[in-house]
Amino acid sequence: MRSNEVAKLAGVTVRALRHYHQLGLLPEPPRQTNGYRDYSPADVARVLRIKRLAALGFPLSRIGTVLEEMDTPKSRTTAGNDARDAGKNESNTGNAAADAAPSPHDALEELDRELALEIERLQEQRRTIAELRAEHLDPDLPVRFARTLRMLAGADVLANASAADRTALIVAGHLYDDEELDELERVVERISSENLVESMRELDDRLATLAPDAPESQRAALAEDSLEVLAPIIACFDAANWLRPQTDGERLLDEITFGSYNEAQQDVCDRIERNIVAFLATSPSQATPQPLDPDVTS
Repeated sequence: MRSNEVAKLAGVTVRALRHYHQLGLLPEPPRQTNGYRDYSPADVARVLRIKRLAALGFPLSRIGTVLEEMDTPKSRTTAGNDARDAGKNESNTGNAAADAAPSPHDALEELDRELALEIERLQEQRRTIAELRAEHLDPDLPVRFARTLRMLAGADVLANASAADRTALIVAGHLYDDEELDELERVVERISSENLVESMRELDDRLATLAPDAPESQRAALAEDSLEVLAPIIACFDAANWLRPQTDGERLLDEITFGSYNEAQQDVCDRIERNIVAFLATSPSQATPQPLDPDVTS
């Protein structure tokens, strides 16, 4: 039989046959004098077996091994075998080895476990998709992170963000662990309860328009005003997250967030961060930070 005939009979494509040849699943039959390959009935049966195992869920990379196990003769003894009952170890060694060898049923059991895990994973994916659809959350973000941002900014957080902010939010959403998400939720709840959104936007606008050569007085004033607005939020910070060395993810987020800032903008941000760290290091349990320390802000 020619390849197109085999493919039609088995319900596969000629390209699939070629792929089976490449993987070593199907021996390549000899060519006839006319140049066409001549497939035997055994080849057709082999193709059907490959197709069947693939339909059960076996990946092609494992089917060759499974077929070998199915085709390997195994000597098995019966429960009433006198030799086994008599404990003739030497004669039973080969039988025990044969019985211990992998079998098609072992492969089926392993596949069944893998499929059960895959079903569980797919069910979890469906639950996540259902939450994203029901709450109209951005699929780029993990559900909990997206819900937290919505508390602060409303719908379409990423759609309304700048390119840099969008990048930072996506990276943060996928890098934050549970403790960092706990802190983020506390911060967002405090921003909402204290009605700080507008004040923070004004500070962002002031920072965005800060000239690279802004004088010291302007920088110090912006840093001081920022810490005053941020005071209720700082009380929500987890000191452990701020006082430990930066992680690679945090360094990446800093690069995304501050990479385009000019010298004056970076200076103001550094002053704010130094004061927050200094406050958390000395008074981690206080509800509000102390006034700005001139030695820290300069």
